[in-house]
Amino acid sequence: MARGVVFVVGTRAQLIKVAPVIVACESRAARVRLLMTGQHKETMQDLIQEFGIRTVPEDAVELQERATVMSLLRWLPAAWLGVKRKLSGYSAEGGDWIVVVHGDTLSTLIGAAAARVTGLPCAHVESGLTSGKLLDPFPEEISRRLVFRFADLALCPDEASLEFMRRRHGARAVGTGGNTIVDAVKIVSPRVGPDLERKYLVASLHRFQNIYQQARLSELVDLLVRLSDCYEVHFVLHPATRKRLEDSALRAKLEAAPGIRLSPRLGYGAFLRLVAGASCVLTDGGSNQEELAVLGVPTLIMRAHTERSDGLGQNACMEGAAPGGVFEFIRSGAYQQLRQAPAVDQGRSPSAVIAEQLLA
Repeated sequence: MARGVVFVVGTRAQLIKVAPVIVACESRAARVRLLMTGQHKETMQDLIQEFGIRTVPEDAVELQERATVMSLLRWLPAAWLGVKRKLSGYSAEGGDWIVVVHGDTLSTLIGAAAARVTGLPCAHVESGLTSGKLLDPFPEEISRRLVFRFADLALCPDEASLEFMRRRHGARAVGTGGNTIVDAVKIVSPRVGPDLERKYLVASLHRFQNIYQQARLSELVDLLVRLSDCYEVHFVLHPATRKRLEDSALRAKLEAAPGIRLSPRLGYGAFLRLVAGASCVLTDGGSNQEELAVLGVPTLIMRAHTERSDGLGQNACMEGAAPGGVFEFIRSGAYQQLRQAPAVDQGRSPSAVIAEQLLA
């Protein structure tokens, strides 16, 4: 029996990143399972339809939006048991299965650990990426380092991550020639260039350090309010961010600013169209950093450290590297020096490379 592939997916960003790999496996008539851990619910089915995924997802636990720390802690043991039970069932069916996890979330760690205890090989997409700081970003960096130890096949997006895995870990390490986000953007192409006549900013902020430290969250809200005097600001609210703003009464402050537009989390194509037309994007998301590097949109990474090199020194810079500080850097229009032409397709699809490795 031909090899089967189980994709363990928990978050929206993970689904976006592995969707092109799932499609590539489906196009090769492979046996595919899509196992959802229930970490995110909002827009997940929309993404499956948007990417044209044919495989019907299976739920390890009931899908809900886990928007608070307590809800994640309650979900964690149930997700672990649910994923382990499902993988044990696939294994009992017989045949050759490989479990695929992506990135650095709690769902990644659950999937990789469950593969280990059920005796199934584990492939890690985006393996070898590291910030070099154990607690930053937290808890993603800890999750990432644990998953490195569980992986049997490390699928590394660049030379640095490939060398890291070959030097530090026992997994078979393979370079994918790039990040699958390139394929995701290509599949759901925004087909929109920068609108230089309409000046607006986009903010997308959801990292633990940014939303669960009250002083930091207040500082970011104040920054967006100040920027809204100069630009229209579209603040795309992740469920966890929305909950934190409401709990701290900071949402009212944002709503009182005439230049700020608050929106729920958008469909993938709609989000790409929004950021493709932005003057500048302020984000703490690793996937956003990669997408914006593909699109060439000026980007400020609102974090102290990033494990990704995508766009740095080209269309993107770290918050702390913005001359004069973020407000002055944007207000003065200095961000325009970051604008780059959209990336040109330079060869093989990373998702096709990954699919070949999974099915070999």
